[in-house]
Amino acid sequence: MSEDLKRFLSVFGPAWLVMIADVDVASIIEGIEAGVVSGAVMVLIMLVLILPLFFIQDAAGRLGSVANVGFGEAIRHKYGKKISIILSLPMALSDFLEYLAEFAGIAIGLTLLGFSVWLGLIIFYLIHLTVVFTKKYRHAEIILLPLSFLFVVTLFVELFLFRPNFSLLSRSLLAFKINLSFFYLIAASIGAVIMPWMLFFHSGADARKKIGIKNMMYESLETLIGSIVSEVLMAVVVIYGWVISFRDSNASLAGILSYMQSMNYLLKLLMGIGFIASGLLALVVISMASAWGVVEAAELNSKHYAIIYVLESFPALLIALFVRDYLQLILGLMIIYSVLLIPLLIILGKIASDCSFMKGFALKGKRLKVYWIMAGAISIGGIVGFTSFILSSL
Repeated sequence: MSEDLKRFLSVFGPAWLVMIADVDVASIIEGIEAGVVSGAVMVLIMLVLILPLFFIQDAAGRLGSVANVGFGEAIRHKYGKKISIILSLPMALSDFLEYLAEFAGIAIGLTLLGFSVWLGLIIFYLIHLTVVFTKKYRHAEIILLPLSFLFVVTLFVELFLFRPNFSLLSRSLLAFKINLSFFYLIAASIGAVIMPWMLFFHSGADARKKIGIKNMMYESLETLIGSIVSEVLMAVVVIYGWVISFRDSNASLAGILSYMQSMNYLLKLLMGIGFIASGLLALVVISMASAWGVVEAAELNSKHYAIIYVLESFPALLIALFVRDYLQLILGLMIIYSVLLIPLLIILGKIASDCSFMKGFALKGKRLKVYWIMAGAISIGGIVGFTSFILSSL
């Protein structure tokens, strides 16, 4: 084994996990909806999003590797405790909404498998709680990495079982209509691809794993690989939606779950398992990211980590137990994320380009310009899509 490969494998984990966990149940539902409503063109949109995903997450990874602190702690060092505490409040709200989306997604998986939603959600909440209370990133990584690979394989097996007509798909890539639904689905896609918790997990995990300056090249390579794989997976999910709309011209958001329940046994089994696996993976990753972010920003004692998690996640579990319109709930949350992300992108850009804070490895020159172009494009897309969603709801 070459020395470069050894070093790459030694730092492997944080960037890959944050990318694969990003293809969570909420993102899958959004991707299917995008394929159903807007067609194959959304495959291209997902692939285009590889670029902003990489440059934004690479900035977060660079922060953790160089400054050896998570994003929440960096905000406190840069702007002071008072500002960081204020920012920790919307962070905690974002965490709550993200937990709600994951529990809703797991509930869909349980429904597809024919299990009790109530019993299943409580069991998975307790499993997740056990992992969270270990408080050790390396312990969690041992569980999460195999789960992430299982999820990737499951999605590609499902694609084979869906049997899409790729010739027809290629001819349909540029066939789309410009309307309000198209714009708010782009916003939802942005929210599904780059979520607020990702910035906190990536920087925090790199700091805790002590990636260091000498391994930044390998960390960036891992981020690039994860970005490509995650968006290819999202493109695969969009194809699912396109296939559903092609086979059922009356397909809609409300009918997606019914369609999935009518699929053959093997496909329904794989989708149910995939939903639950991705939901559990995302829950663990998000909980580590979110609690790290809030604890670091508010400068709380590390013993408050589990307490904050319970305060954020338990109300989300209760709502998920009683809500039934999971699909509409998830789509709305994705659109909200695209707007919540904007101030975090601005703060991350300012911290990652601060030469004194980044020890001479700050974003600068063309790389910094590219970051701001990508962050600006994501922000504009989120604002336009959110506005379109509001107008379409009136």
